[in-house]
This record gives sequence, C-alpha cells and structure tokens, in this order.
Amino acid sequence: MKTSKKRHGRLRSVVQIAFFVWVLLIVLVSEAIERGWNLPFDIKTASLHALCPFGGVVTLYNLVKTGVLVKKIHDSAVVLAGLGVVLAILFGPVLCGWICPLGTVQEWVGKLGRKLFKRRYNTFVPAKIDRVLRLLRYVVLVWVLVMTALTATLVFQEYDPYYALFSIIHGEVALGGMVILVIILLLSLVVERPFCKYACPYGAFLGLFNRIRIFKIRRVSSTCISCNACSRACPMNIDVAHKETVKDVQCISCMECTSDTSCPVDKTVVFSTAKGGRHLSVNKVGLLTVGILIGGILLSVAFGLWQTTSSKQPVLIKTGSFAGMPDPADIRGSYSYQDVTNAFAVPVDVLLSAFQSQNGAQRIGDLEALWLGNIPEGAEVGTDSVRLFVALYTGIAFEAEEGTLLPVSAIEVLEQLQKNTDPRFAELKASAVALPEGLEAAPVTTTTVVSVTGKTTVQDLLNAGYQLSDLEKILGKIDNKLSSVKTLAESQGLEFSAVKAEIAAL
Repeated sequence: MKTSKKRHGRLRSVVQIAFFVWVLLIVLVSEAIERGWNLPFDIKTASLHALCPFGGVVTLYNLVKTGVLVKKIHDSAVVLAGLGVVLAILFGPVLCGWICPLGTVQEWVGKLGRKLFKRRYNTFVPAKIDRVLRLLRYVVLVWVLVMTALTATLVFQEYDPYYALFSIIHGEVALGGMVILVIILLLSLVVERPFCKYACPYGAFLGLFNRIRIFKIRRVSSTCISCNACSRACPMNIDVAHKETVKDVQCISCMECTSDTSCPVDKTVVFSTAKGGRHLSVNKVGLLTVGILIGGILLSVAFGLWQTTSSKQPVLIKTGSFAGMPDPADIRGSYSYQDVTNAFAVPVDVLLSAFQSQNGAQRIGDLEALWLGNIPEGAEVGTDSVRLFVALYTGIAFEAEEGTLLPVSAIEVLEQLQKNTDPRFAELKASAVALPEGLEAAPVTTTTVVSVTGKTTVQDLLNAGYQLSDLEKILGKIDNKLSSVKTLAESQGLEFSAVKAEIAAL
C-alpha cells in the first residue's frame, strides 16, 4: 500500500515540476531572444500574460462589451481560462493543486517549513483569524475584476507574485509584486500555500466551482476509523474527517487527503460522482487533467485560437456616436501599415500611397526618421499623422497633436477618394508638406532597434542612434547617461512598460 501511495504522490510532483519548467523555459527563451542570442531553432516567444488563465477571466468583461482584450492579454489566456473552467466543473480547482507554478513554489518552501516545525507546521494561525483572512481573496477578486473593467488595464500586474516570480529573469520586477512575493515565500515556512489561502483571486474564482463540480471528494463513514489523517494531510486545513462530501471553496483538488495518498483505509476517502459510485484514482485525475489541458491547447492551435503575441488591435471607443469603433488615437508606432488596415479597413495600398511607402510590413513609427530635417521645426510627420489620416478616411473623431502634418501625397489620396469633407481639410491641405525631390520614398531608419530591458542604460540607446532629446521627452532630464532606463522611469514615477512602449515607437 505504501508503494502505491508513493506512486500517486509522485505523479502530482512530476506534473507540477513539468509545468513549472515549461513556464521557466518559455521565459528563458524569451529573454535570450530579447538579448539578441542566436538560438539553434526558430520559435515564437510568449509573455507571462499569455500563459496565465486568470488573464482570460479579467478580460472577459471588456471582451464581451467591446470585443477587445485588455491590453497585454492574449487569446491564449482566454483559451486557458476556458479550459480552467471545464476542469473546475469536472474536478474542481485542479489547476491550483496540480499546475500552478506559484503554488508549486509555495509547496517547495513549505517542505522546509515542515522540517523546521514538524507537526506544528501549518497550525500557527488561530482558527478565528484564519476564517477572516480567507475572505480576503474574494475582496482581491472583486477589486481586480472591477478595476480591470473600469480601466481596461492589468491593475493586478504590479502586485502579482506569480508575475514577479518569473519576471526576475527579465530584471523588470515591479516593487509591489516583489515585496508580496518575498512575504509569501517567508509565510510559506509556517503556513502551507498562504497566497492560495488568503489572497489569490484566481483560486477564489475556481474555488466557487467546488459547490457544483461533477467529481467530489467523499468520505465513506462506514469504513472511516477517525484517525484524522485526511484532515492533517490537507494543505488548505479543511476538516475532511468530519465531512461526508468536501464542497469547501478552499479545496484545491490536490487529492492529498484521499485513500490513494494519505488515508490508511482503502476506498474510504475517494473521488467520485456520487456516494457509493465508481471513483477516480489520483493518477487518473492527474492524467485526465494534463490530457484535457494539452489537448485543449493543441485543438486551439489547430483552429488558430492559440495566439501568444500581441494582436495589434486598438481599443474601441466606449461612448458617443462612435462607440464600438476602433480608436485611431490608439494606433501605435509599432504598428505596421498592414496592422492599421486590419484594424480600420483602410486598404493597405491607400496607406502606402498616402505615406509614400512600398511595404505593408513596415512600422509606421519609421515615418519620423524619413521626414526629420525636411519639415519645419516643431512639426512632425509620423505616427500621429497616420492616426489623423485614418480618422479623415473613416470619419471617426480624432484630435491630432499640435504640429502634426500630413504629406501632400496623403492630401491627394484623400481628395481622389472624396474623403475631404472634414472642416479641417482646407487647413490641413494648406500646411501639407512634400519630401524633397530625389529623396527615397522608403524611410531609412538611422536607429538600431534595441530591446529595452531592466538593464538597458541610456548610453546603450544613444550608442544605438537614439537622440537624447527624444529620450528626455519620455524620461525627463537625464543627468547620468549610465543610469538604466528602468531606474530613471521609476524615479519619475513612470510605469516601465509604458516607457518601453514609447521608446519602441521612436
């Protein structure tokens, strides 16, 4: 019996390690590519947000209301969220007990705590205080869902210990997330899975399915010897020994309490659909969980739903007569002309003619390099010019920045297509600019593209061809060129990810 129980416990450990290594490898490969390493294989990188099913939950409101995912969330996160719900309906929160890398790390630290404190481990928090603390994760869940819906941004990223855990590799850890991660790891020495118990919003969401899941943990009272082994084995401190059916929202479906793992009496604590019905062994639950998860991912890949990179989709306008339409103001310099066409249905050949380009895959942020030095000081032809052109073409309201100009070629295209009814058109035509004759239409970028990481310094960017004046527009006055961009951003109270995006658009 002991050998069998060890085998059941070993399978969960193998699954946990496998998924932890999977996420770790993806992060390492992403970092290697960002640093410019030449890898012996061609692979698309994925962000941590693309691998987090909770992202698919928090973006649901925006997806239903506007048809657009919250920024930084990818289609793959929605797929994982759907698979998480399917698994939760079948088996409960098995993603928490078998898959989650942060839960796994807490367990690894907890093993040290168990050696230090023996039987006292996981018993330090008084029951009354424990009951109150367990409500906190629902407060966190509601706060995250409401704030994400209102702001359409990932408000939890700055505090997410899972994101902090793997972002250490990139050197881009938010201070709040890092502090919370350290606190969790320290607490794991005395409390098993403290984040899961008291703060995890995704665990709180999945725990609700314990009330309705098809397979439940059941205790057969006729063969129970009241040894309390099941209760002692439960990492979430559920009193399994005094329940006939475990419906507690805290259960993570780790199966540590079952006869396959801890209960000394065969077929006494089981996982079944009904009392006295046929039960599933721990190994079968684990294999089915992995099979459904991997099978669902492969199926989504086959149907083109598994997208782990940005969709380059602008946000939708929420109010007014243009509600539900993409917002030209959200066009970014990293977009290609083809991206703009995909979002606004402006034919790519129209865009190329308007901005004298020949390649739909070219970044519109490169326009500024082409026109720099060929237009009056204080004026600009660049990303904002494309936004303005799209607004004039589609009729969607947009206010351009002061000094934004259109090329003469763009004005001619709008006139040819009779898109010249906007009241501002005459003024825009009068201020339109043309490239000097003989200048190549395809922009020549003088800047080497640099992937900005937490270690990138201002001097690195200057060496690559960026202008100090442009960087100071983003970061403020720069006194020390050897300072990292991340440090300067934080000293100005700026979000590093936003600073990176602005630099990428230069």
